[in-house]
Amino acid sequence: MQKIGFHAATLENGEPGGAMYGSVQGDSEGLTGFLVGWRVGPEDRVLSFRFAARTLLELGKELISSDEVALYELVKNGVDAGSRSIEIVARCVLPYAGYVAALEALDGGVPGRRVLADVRAAFLPGLPADHISSFMGGLELAAGRPRRLKAALQAAYRRHNWIEIRDKGEGMSLETLTDVYLTVGTRSRRRMNVAGATYLGDKGVGRLSAMRLGDHLTVTTTTADDRNWNILKIDWTLFSHESEQSVGDIEIEPERGLRKEDRSEQGTVIRISGLTTDWNQDNFAKLFQGKIARMVDPFEPGRGNRLLKVRFNGSRIVIPSIPAELLQKAHATCIASLKFDKKGIPSIEGKIDYPYRGASREIAQSGAEVYSITQTVWRKRGKRGHAAAKEVPIRPKALQDLGPVDVQVYWYNRLVVEKIPDLTETIKETRDEIKKWSGGPMLFRHGFRILPYGDPDDDWIELDRNAFGQSGFKLNRQQVIGRVSVKSAHTALSEQTNREGLVASEAQQALRTIVMWLLHGEMRELINEADKAERISRREAERLSFEFRTTQQNVQEALETLRRQSTPPQRETVDRLGKLVVLMGDQCEQLVGKTNDAIDESSDEREKFVHLAGIGLMTEFIFHELDRAVGHTMGLLGELEGGAYSGALQALESQLQTLQKRVAAFDDLAGEKRQSKSTFDLAEVVRLVIENHANQFQRHSIKVTFDFEGKYRINAVRGMVIQILENLVANSVYWLRQQKRLEDNFKPTIAIDIDPETKALTVEDNGPGVDPRRRESIFEPFVTSKPPGQGRGLGLYISRELARYHGWQLYLDDNTGRARPGRMNMFVLDMDEETK
Repeated sequence: MQKIGFHAATLENGEPGGAMYGSVQGDSEGLTGFLVGWRVGPEDRVLSFRFAARTLLELGKELISSDEVALYELVKNGVDAGSRSIEIVARCVLPYAGYVAALEALDGGVPGRRVLADVRAAFLPGLPADHISSFMGGLELAAGRPRRLKAALQAAYRRHNWIEIRDKGEGMSLETLTDVYLTVGTRSRRRMNVAGATYLGDKGVGRLSAMRLGDHLTVTTTTADDRNWNILKIDWTLFSHESEQSVGDIEIEPERGLRKEDRSEQGTVIRISGLTTDWNQDNFAKLFQGKIARMVDPFEPGRGNRLLKVRFNGSRIVIPSIPAELLQKAHATCIASLKFDKKGIPSIEGKIDYPYRGASREIAQSGAEVYSITQTVWRKRGKRGHAAAKEVPIRPKALQDLGPVDVQVYWYNRLVVEKIPDLTETIKETRDEIKKWSGGPMLFRHGFRILPYGDPDDDWIELDRNAFGQSGFKLNRQQVIGRVSVKSAHTALSEQTNREGLVASEAQQALRTIVMWLLHGEMRELINEADKAERISRREAERLSFEFRTTQQNVQEALETLRRQSTPPQRETVDRLGKLVVLMGDQCEQLVGKTNDAIDESSDEREKFVHLAGIGLMTEFIFHELDRAVGHTMGLLGELEGGAYSGALQALESQLQTLQKRVAAFDDLAGEKRQSKSTFDLAEVVRLVIENHANQFQRHSIKVTFDFEGKYRINAVRGMVIQILENLVANSVYWLRQQKRLEDNFKPTIAIDIDPETKALTVEDNGPGVDPRRRESIFEPFVTSKPPGQGRGLGLYISRELARYHGWQLYLDDNTGRARPGRMNMFVLDMDEETK
């Protein structure tokens, strides 16, 4: 008889002679196998790692953490075998707790008759009489002999307490049972997934699910080519902690079973007996109508019942789907998709609807906008003092590997829900129905959940963290029912072997960032804006206006590092730089103070927010630029010596002086002059703004043209006009940088022009542009296509508000295709008050 047991997948690549050799199979995403040894001569003696049988038990506990996960894995195995439906049949007569109590009583010397009376009392209610008589048969005869009674009780429990998972898939041959099923960590399906298959599982550890549910396993299976059934039996108690055997020493041998009546029949029946969970009708039904119902895409009506036929002690258990009536009553929805055109250019398109408030917002991002959303932003300053916020763009190949993504999110304001006709009769029932399916967006691949995303304890896109950090608790997980569907191969989005999420990768991070951008940057802000519930208060506006102080501290710490590594003559320059930074900080604070005092008597909260936040935004822009300049200089440490290094410090001082001029230019926006209009030359202001950004334009190779000759005098608040121009230029620079990362040989340009006849100023760039559907939404507060936490979404909003203060209009020219097909690239500041 051939001895067969569990083994880890291995490779062999030994070399002849006296040399050590080894091999490893697996990767960071799955179970690894290994073989190491020493070839000592012609007899090829090999020493190798071995592991105790009980290690397999521990492995199962770590990888299959709950009963629902175990059942889910067995269901997925049936799906991967090609079965269109799967039966799950449970028969439970005596609860596990009653069984264990009876065994302990027998071991404690309790008389057999009394033990049997307790067993009868512990039977599940409502059992058919034949179930009870069949279970008790033989036990009565052994009542007077404790050892025999114990053995008979163990056999009866194993015979009458079981769960079967039945499928009509391709089945397994005797060879497959031997070479594949008994190999933990086999990667055959992984190789097929790499080749383009869509198997749900490819780790080779799903068979450990049976160990979680019961002590005994019987696999009965056959393929269409087999003449017989093939049978495998495993007693998991042999792998217990008491066992000192090696896993390979426990003999397990598949055998050929009875001949098939129908030669074409195929499929598998997995029977798990000696159950180790207290199953009853209620908790079995609760499991399938709750956690497992959420694992088989519940957004598709009836899908769970078409796939799963579940019975417990003969009673059918219905698998629910999310009621369509419930989704239709959502107060707000976000429906969006990530797609790729024939050239591989990505786009995110969709719509956010808030019918409760009559508000909506189109989602239309493509090309560089998508790459901007999915980039990684690092905020921690490095040892050498690099900029506090560093953008790392995703590789185009990694984003394409992510593939199409569909997002559906339904939000409910639980305070105003009502009963739903044909679904609920009270408000409480409606809330209970929402609670049943809420928990944040669930992640699905090919219609099956990727765990644990969307579980009660999982906040994978930080909905609660963000919601509870704000007033109103808007868009927390208890208010959200959602589905994120991917079709990506396991090679791009691979699941961790322990079912605790996806393996970290660029595609995984991009998926998370896209969903966070949709919900935090788009949906939440639409809800907040429409409700007027999260309007920024005076205190919050003041906090925003002092954000620059954090960046200033980073700059001063970096300068201190520069000072320590400089020579005495160079330190004089660094000291001047430090004083200049402090001066700039004080000037910015004075600007905030003047603005604050000037609007103190205003009762218009909108005006307070616009002016305070506007000043804060500008000072933050300036200090971010300063932070980058200092970080760049620090990056030259060790690369330059002597005069070259001193020259770099002098260049940094020149940049600081330019930035200080930009601070001084905003003085007219604050204090008593805030609302004082004056007559000045707009062309001179444009040239001033261009000059102030000269270093930035040079650094990013941006060609700026302003060919207007002569003067164009206007009557306006000079500081406000400067701020509008600053915001428009900063917006262009950002998107030109993003396009340059995406497009080889790209030559970024900005064209500014003044048209005296139409009384308009235009700012146009050749970056990615804006989809016409977002022509208006980009001017709404907090709307941004920058990654979460990187962009505030206030620049264009504040600019339009400042234009409206003058009776002007700021808008996107509706002429598409000037720089890119189907996109708008020109901002127009229309200063003709007579046409309003």
